[in-house]
Amino acid sequence: KISDIASECGFNSSSYFTEQFTKLTGMPPKEFRKQTEKVCVHDFYTYEDILLAAKYESVSFLADTMEILDNEAVESVAVCEPDDQFGFLHEAAVIEYEGVLYASWYHNPKAELQGYTPICGKRSFDGGKTWTELEVLAEDPTEKILYCPPVYGICDGRLYMFVNQMVAPDHMHALDLYVLNPESGKFEFLWSRPIPFKLNTNVVKLPNGKLMLPGRVAELDCFPNTPAVMISDSGKIDAEWRLVKVAENGDLADGTRLVHPELSAICHGDVIYLFSRNDLRNVPLVYVSKDQGETWSPAMSLDIPYRSSKI
Repeated sequence: KISDIASECGFNSSSYFTEQFTKLTGMPPKEFRKQTEKVCVHDFYTYEDILLAAKYESVSFLADTMEILDNEAVESVAVCEPDDQFGFLHEAAVIEYEGVLYASWYHNPKAELQGYTPICGKRSFDGGKTWTELEVLAEDPTEKILYCPPVYGICDGRLYMFVNQMVAPDHMHALDLYVLNPESGKFEFLWSRPIPFKLNTNVVKLPNGKLMLPGRVAELDCFPNTPAVMISDSGKIDAEWRLVKVAENGDLADGTRLVHPELSAICHGDVIYLFSRNDLRNVPLVYVSKDQGETWSPAMSLDIPYRSSKI
């Protein structure tokens, strides 16, 4: 009973408890209880996270019983480690192309997104056991432009790589495209376009043959916090891409804003699930599209316990 809960919380009056509860959460206790019956509350949630999750519809992905993988059956191989030249590396992308693994990321001499920020890469010809020497794939030696992050895509038998140009950390300036020259083995620059879209994961092929890039968007040279996707209607990587906002803006249901909403997509039949983390709150969110990425549902909370990574 609400009166019992009020008493346990130290209130002599259940009506005063209801008044204070409503002022704090935006809804009376009975409505809050009804709305949160199916909300998944993770162990790492703060009080503010619980209140935020209660404002979203909740969707479940996990089965009642989960298969636990044997960690001893998983082999970890270091692709690249910090050294005297580059003390920081971040946001790696990996893809297999014609039997070769390609991995790339951005490097910094000492700290994240400070100073010289090239896109570097390595290749593996034996399934990831050993890797080639480090090579610089894109750079600005003047340090005026920062590069971050790389993502890959394969189309018409060719391997492509997208990278972001930035004028400051996470302030998007342009979207650049490179293609692998099979004869030289080098990535060659194709074009740069003033699209303030922050890349997140590799190109996704949609069931209708179109291509999609998950990420987030902002005004040019500004910080991106609005979930969005880029779509290639032609199904070609080196063609035109158009922007589709997944959310109207980066506002959360509690009035705060998304911070670093890294996006990743999974296609299941004709349904696309776009998962978003948020560095300010621990509530994992998902957006759903049933029309090949043209329109998206409002954000929903979910039961997969992730908060500081992509799916």
